Amino acid sequence: MKISTPRYDWQSYNFGSISLCMIMRDNADVLPRCLSSVMGLVNEIIIVDTGSKDNSIKIAESYGAKILHDPWQDDFARPRNIGLERARGSWVLIMDPDEILLPKDHAGIRILTKSKKSVAYWITTYNYGPYTYKMNYKFVPKGGDPMGRYQGYTPSTKTRFFKNGLGIKFEGCWHELVDYYIRRNKLAQGSSPIPVHHWTHEISQKSRKDKSAFYLRMGEKKVAQQPKFGQARWELATAQMIAGQRKEASHSLAEAWRLGFNVVEQYYSLSRCQRLLNNKEKADLAFEKGVCAQYNSLTHIDPIKKPMKALLEGL
Repeated sequence: MKISTPRYDWQSYNFGSISLCMIMRDNADVLPRCLSSVMGLVNEIIIVDTGSKDNSIKIAESYGAKILHDPWQDDFARPRNIGLERARGSWVLIMDPDEILLPKDHAGIRILTKSKKSVAYWITTYNYGPYTYKMNYKFVPKGGDPMGRYQGYTPSTKTRFFKNGLGIKFEGCWHELVDYYIRRNKLAQGSSPIPVHHWTHEISQKSRKDKSAFYLRMGEKKVAQQPKFGQARWELATAQMIAGQRKEASHSLAEAWRLGFNVVEQYYSLSRCQRLLNNKEKADLAFEKGVCAQYNSLTHIDPIKKPMKALLEGL
């Protein structure tokens, strides 16, 4: 079926207009699904290509997209910010080629452009996949998948929709976000009930080994750039666990805590690493503290009596 593509005036800057900004590389298999899902909602599409060798550019152009080129430099924030600089809409929507919006949610997105209170919105992504893909407490084991492939999803929330012209930029070479800029500058922010839909198995890396090496490289680079940022240590620990570097991952987890970053998953990750390293005592302690953090009203274990010093000692 041929999809008619509207013509856009790329230089217009109209009240309520929306610029879709994306980056891509070899996403020909999923790109039509993504761009079709925003037709009729966005006023312009700006895509920064980081080196596609497949048919991605031709597909994007068939939807009226403005294509910019920036060779890949191990930095996700860089091409995203290049796209933001060329956006001319009143608002910016951030998506990836393997994601979609549902047509029924277009009206809700448009309403956000009329806001007098918020200049940015958190949007939750529904990451669909089998339960074994994300074995953690966040998994929602029911419904939602418009493709009907999976029975559940893992939600993740970040800023994806914001007003243009405020200097908002992405920060972080990996797991890049605009949230840091928004928080630091105390910009008014709200939450949108409209989800973005994403399928976790659709990755661009050719093999698990390639993916593991890529994540490890990006994690190490982010820590080198932001050595005092606890979340960067947590992200590196995740990459190290994927690569089978359990001792190194344990050290990175400990450093994340020392730098003030603390999420429930850290305890369970450390427990898993220490158990695989045959350190049962520390593995059990980390697991207990994870239970305390997750179910603090349902457990008899008092986290105060299980000090972090004992958990982090030697890591």
